[in-house]
Amino acid sequence: MEPGINFASLHAAIAARDPLNATATVRRLPMLNQEGDVGGILLLLRDILPRREQVKAYDFMDAAAAMRDIGFFLGSLKRHGHEPVEAVPGLEPLLLDLAQATGLPPRETLLHVTVWNPPGDGVERTYTCSPAEVHLLESVRISMAALESAIHRMVVLSEISVRSSAFAPMCDDIGNNLQKMVESIVYAYRNISPSVFIHELRPFYDPIRVGGQEYLGPGAVEMPLFLLDHILWGSRSEHQQYIDYKQTYLPYILPQLRDLYARFDGQAPLLDRVLEEAIAAEAEADVVRRGVRSLDSIFDLLIRFRAPHLRIAEQAYRAGEDVHVVGSGGYAPTLLSELLTLTRDARSRLAAVLRRS
Repeated sequence: MEPGINFASLHAAIAARDPLNATATVRRLPMLNQEGDVGGILLLLRDILPRREQVKAYDFMDAAAAMRDIGFFLGSLKRHGHEPVEAVPGLEPLLLDLAQATGLPPRETLLHVTVWNPPGDGVERTYTCSPAEVHLLESVRISMAALESAIHRMVVLSEISVRSSAFAPMCDDIGNNLQKMVESIVYAYRNISPSVFIHELRPFYDPIRVGGQEYLGPGAVEMPLFLLDHILWGSRSEHQQYIDYKQTYLPYILPQLRDLYARFDGQAPLLDRVLEEAIAAEAEADVVRRGVRSLDSIFDLLIRFRAPHLRIAEQAYRAGEDVHVVGSGGYAPTLLSELLTLTRDARSRLAAVLRRS
């Protein structure tokens, strides 16, 4: 499987898998969470746990689907104050086996609860009975495949000269995909109350410990948007908080995308190369100007996503400052503010070239 491709078909195939025959069982979980019935949660979980020899025979898709269904119990137990591997004997080695089979953390991630979670009545897995949770999951599904397509096209764009007539159309194609990110944040703003998120949903996304290590809960910050930034402007950034942020979330994205990250890490980002070419390309001014303007439009879309995302996060954590001061990804909204600033700073480097056009 080539890195950077649209993984929509893979996501759909995993969503359709049910190796634990657990659909009906997991669907009973929200009511038990609502009632705080930890004993009932434990009974259901033990009922679906596979044997280790079964796990060792799973392919990637079965392992991912199994972790999805077990994962909803992990977040639920932690929400009620229990470390899952302490509450369920024999669970820890199963989680580590599933992690080895997928190359992902030994718990549910954003992938497991959204694009690997089949939507629709009777099959969609949730932690709660809240309609807001269904909207939250859908807000990610709206944009994930489009973001993966944008990343793939950004890889292609990294090899196209801004002097080429193909550069601007590829930028426009990336922008069309990133528009889905903007639509997803608008959808979330319209359908998810900050207070409901922080008080009813956020408690299920706390970190858990497996194998002596802490693993973060599902969160939108696990989307691979940082990979697109990395290729576009961030692969040589020396901003330590930004570097820490990327390294924190690398384990939570697909292994194929991690390979792509490594391919560009430390290399000159696309923005640097475009600026060098644009300054030296007076003879091809028209095509270069169009290319630079199209690249600027990508930055515009990134900012149109990040600015409202920051506002939503700030509203949510103001509503719940008595219970949560950081997101499920372990960062306060100030990280989102810093990302917005870094994106704007990168965009500002195009300003001198744009003024010449």
